[in-house]
Amino acid sequence: MLSAVEKVFMVLSIGEFIIGILGNGFIGLVYCIAWIRNQKLYFVDFILISLSCSRFSQLCIANMDFYLVLSSQKISDVKGKNPVLNLLWLLNNHLSIWLATCLAVFYFLKIANFSHPLFLWLRWRVNKVIFMLFLGSVLFLFMTFPSPYGFEVFWCHIPNNYDNNVTGSFDVSKVNLNYMIIFIIASIPPFSLSLTCFLLLLISLWRHVKQQLELNVRYSRDPSMEAHFRAMKTVFFFLLFFVLYQFSLVMTFGGHLLLHNKLIVMFGYTIGLLYPSGHSYIVIFGNSQMRTVFLRMLWYLQCGLKRQVLSGHCYVVIFGNSHMKMTFLGILGRLKCGLKGNTVSAA
Repeated sequence: MLSAVEKVFMVLSIGEFIIGILGNGFIGLVYCIAWIRNQKLYFVDFILISLSCSRFSQLCIANMDFYLVLSSQKISDVKGKNPVLNLLWLLNNHLSIWLATCLAVFYFLKIANFSHPLFLWLRWRVNKVIFMLFLGSVLFLFMTFPSPYGFEVFWCHIPNNYDNNVTGSFDVSKVNLNYMIIFIIASIPPFSLSLTCFLLLLISLWRHVKQQLELNVRYSRDPSMEAHFRAMKTVFFFLLFFVLYQFSLVMTFGGHLLLHNKLIVMFGYTIGLLYPSGHSYIVIFGNSQMRTVFLRMLWYLQCGLKRQVLSGHCYVVIFGNSHMKMTFLGILGRLKCGLKGNTVSAA
């Protein structure tokens, strides 16, 4: 029997899962349709499609892991049950973070305005730069990814009885702490790179505003300024969600391996789902074309629901009044008789 707190976490996780699946599915669908229609796939579109797919998988894996924790009596019962699921989660977690970082670098190189030769050289080769960054992230994955033996020890060979002083030939708490440190260190490069892009975009925006003031141009949001604001908003919210996500990972690992507390693990999962769910809508509303398509789709859905509600309400009103009900049924009867008469005369 689930407790009240566990039920709250379950409802929140289901809501975050549905919202995230719809948002990431929408991004992938829009760019796949554009790819089929144009018969051409730009590299940034490939990044967005890959990002939506990785987060789609990340949401599914995180929810399966969440319900494994939810269905277990003790948090130690989860150990060794899902090594393949944990392996897939590690891969999707790494790809999701680095693909979002590639997107932040792309926005910076396309929108920022600097005259430094290095920046201009990078801007002219933006697709190659993003490709090399993505390739480097894959190499970085193999550098930071636990060895097969370490992975097996980490997930399967940690004893379920934590009260037992005999833990084998290694210190369990030390192994757990080492793996937590590895995950935190592996997250520093993408976070630092995204933060650098955000700060450089801020400097570029400040120079642009200062240039307008020096030219006595009246303050207005020109296209360059709008692009700066959209890119900064996207990168800023990515950093915010990223910090929340890292905090949730520390809580989840700590609850699993150090504190052995089921509620802390569930709270960590709930916070962590905000990152793949919420950031997808930041990407949607940060792109003018996707935002237009998304709002148009919501408008069509809203109009369709209103029509159904209004039509259903009309029938409720008609059949709720005896006089209107008899009149309505009489009209239907006359129409039925008229159709029968027309059929007989035609025959």
